[in-house]
Amino acid sequence: MTDQTRRRLAWVGAAALILASLAPLVWLHLIDARPGRWQVDLEVYRNAGISHLIGRPVYESITPPPQLLPFTYPPFPSMLAVPLALIPFHVAGVLWYALQALTNVAIVWIVGRRWWTKPEWWRPLTFGLALAVAQHMLPVTDGFRFAQVGAFLLLLVLADFTRWRPVRRIPFGVLTGFAAAIKLTPAIFIVHLAITRQWRAFWTATGTAAGLTLLAAAVDFQTSVDFWFGALLDPHRLGSNAGVSNQSIRGMIYRLRGDNLAGSLIWIVLVVAVLFVGMRIAKQAHDQRNTLAAVAAVALVGVLISPVSWIHHHNWLLVVFPVLISLAGRDRKRLAIIGLLFVTYTFKWPWWAFWAMNSPGDIATDWSLNPFWQLLANSYVIAAFGALLLIGKWLRSAPVASRPAEPAASARPQGSPSPSR
Repeated sequence: MTDQTRRRLAWVGAAALILASLAPLVWLHLIDARPGRWQVDLEVYRNAGISHLIGRPVYESITPPPQLLPFTYPPFPSMLAVPLALIPFHVAGVLWYALQALTNVAIVWIVGRRWWTKPEWWRPLTFGLALAVAQHMLPVTDGFRFAQVGAFLLLLVLADFTRWRPVRRIPFGVLTGFAAAIKLTPAIFIVHLAITRQWRAFWTATGTAAGLTLLAAAVDFQTSVDFWFGALLDPHRLGSNAGVSNQSIRGMIYRLRGDNLAGSLIWIVLVVAVLFVGMRIAKQAHDQRNTLAAVAAVALVGVLISPVSWIHHHNWLLVVFPVLISLAGRDRKRLAIIGLLFVTYTFKWPWWAFWAMNSPGDIATDWSLNPFWQLLANSYVIAAFGALLLIGKWLRSAPVASRPAEPAASARPQGSPSPSR
């Protein structure tokens, strides 16, 4: 059997691994979609599109029972949701699910393409295995469960920063700006562009986000007023920020200290510290031309400092883990640490704490005072802290030869400085 034949068979095996890993998720979220497991966020998006079609206020409408959820995104994505309102919900759900799966394929391909494209026949199998494993980490499966937009935003930013070949002709910054116009949190990457003095990309991203926002205001001015001067300022629209689903610094503080002045002051101090340290790590990665590490660091900063970071917002670990593995090399201690992080993101530890809190008996009374349950309740926040610090530490100790050059010199983003050595 020739190597070419082996490689073709390996790609068939990779496809089989990916489909096999998707099968139980498809069963849970599409075929056996019971209340609490169906695509509730897609229902929110579609409901916003319906609001535009029938002329009702977007930010006053909520989804049908039992969820009763409002639309919380800016006006621009509410207009993008109009096509979803033109097709039946179940059809939209299947299409959305398929697009999410393909998006995850693209993300894993981008982060490891220098490995997957090497000629050894067995490398396609490692691609299929990596994707199969990644799709069963809780933040990724929750993205499928809720039919979230997060995977698409991740791909936009990642493709922009790495200058992925299919989008290379699009000016650097456009896709990041587009993502920021859909949801505010990707704007942290525009801040990174300013810190690293990638001015052309910074102004391109800023102009794109601002232009799309103004376009939405020109199309429907009242909806924009309702969001920027009403819905955006309403802290109750997102539900309880103290729930275990909110795996941000603010959520952790609420669970530890409650919603009070002291907790708010602690949150502000921690946000400033994480922003300062994290963006320095991202700049260091940029200076070393390790674009993936820079993206991972900025993403972790964004997840930590955002007032609300639901579990599925941690889907940036699809970039974080490959970065950590590349920096770990063959160091067994580092690989063991990565394994511990992987276990953390795979098990539903925050929900174990929630179930303990709602169980009958003494455990429900004492759970908030028990360090073990608090550790589980805040496990994803702690893991994000740890991953960010590990990236910074391992970047400093990495030999120059092991630092990946992303993107290649021939495809360096416009406006980025020459690498410093």
